[in-house]
Amino acid sequence: MRQSIIVTIWLVMMVSACSSNAPTKTQYYLLNSPTNTSASTVSNENQQNITVSLLELPDYLKQPSLVLQLSSHQLHYSHFHMWAEPLQNSFSQALLDDLNQQDNRFNYIDNSTTTSKASIEAITIKVTAFHATHQSQALLTGTFWVQNSNTVKQPQPHKFTLTLSLDKNGYEHAVEKMRQSINQLAQKIINNINVE
Repeated sequence: MRQSIIVTIWLVMMVSACSSNAPTKTQYYLLNSPTNTSASTVSNENQQNITVSLLELPDYLKQPSLVLQLSSHQLHYSHFHMWAEPLQNSFSQALLDDLNQQDNRFNYIDNSTTTSKASIEAITIKVTAFHATHQSQALLTGTFWVQNSNTVKQPQPHKFTLTLSLDKNGYEHAVEKMRQSINQLAQKIINNINVE
């Protein structure tokens, strides 16, 4: 009898161990899908260049975890949902792709990698927030400046706050909406380019 109780307890423990949830696997996300490339991002040698500089992202975004704002002053760093590449690089590339796809008048190029001909304008972007919020929104805020090379006056700051509603749960949907906010930022920048 005692031996059957021990065997029963052992079987219950084994079944419980087998049925417990498997450990959560880390998920990795890209802002730029390699399957969504477009021919419109190819530079045209006859078009004038506009350089684009993304100033450093805020310190809270200089790590691989996706960020969720839980309240006005509290952030949550996900341990199992991470960026697949440094956010600074992927944000810059996403913005350049969108600018070149939406505006075929110019070649938008990364200021940090260009050694080619001079640009007619320079765009500088400072991002102050880029994350999902507890209010079911994807948030992108900051300021950009457009400096025309023909003028010496200081460029005017253009502040932006872009929010998109999250209508599904999950980080994958949040990343999709965050990517759309970069597309909207590209349109705002294009609308403020006044080359004479």
